[in-house]
Amino acid sequence: MIENWLVKVNVGDVKLFENALYNSITKTEDVTGTTSAKGPNTKQTELWGCDEYLKLLIDYIKNIQNDNISNINFNNIKSLSAWIVEGQEHSYHILHRHSAKGDEHLVFNNNISTVLYLDIPKSGGEFYFVKEKPTGTQTHSIEPKKGDLLIFPWSLYHGVYPQGPGLRKSVNVDFSF
Repeated sequence: MIENWLVKVNVGDVKLFENALYNSITKTEDVTGTTSAKGPNTKQTELWGCDEYLKLLIDYIKNIQNDNISNINFNNIKSLSAWIVEGQEHSYHILHRHSAKGDEHLVFNNNISTVLYLDIPKSGGEFYFVKEKPTGTQTHSIEPKKGDLLIFPWSLYHGVYPQGPGLRKSVNVDFSF
């Protein structure tokens, strides 16, 4: 069994990250309804390009002092996919973990996921996750704040509880290394 982990840091003002993202997107595709993002007021958009954002994000992650981050080989890191999720009242994510299409049953040891919160609602929308350890499983939840960056392995089961009124907006990137 793999021990899962999650690192949470706050990047502060998200404007630098937002500008880098929106200045470097080359293509988008609405994939609403085909992902773990659910609810009547949910939108998910797949992104291409994003080179400026990806460089900024990787440079930021490299400087985080954490044992789990130090195991990442940044010389070989590459982005696999990027997307934005926008949720309004009653939006949520079902429990899931990231994987290559068709490989949901496999655990990938050299892949990480990132979630950067650009906006958060006033209530609800907590990020929940299940940590698997040799001694058993533990369920946790985080009430994210604007600017929170979550980093975790693909093998971490996670989701988002239904949210209250207001916008929840995150940019998400999966990497392999």
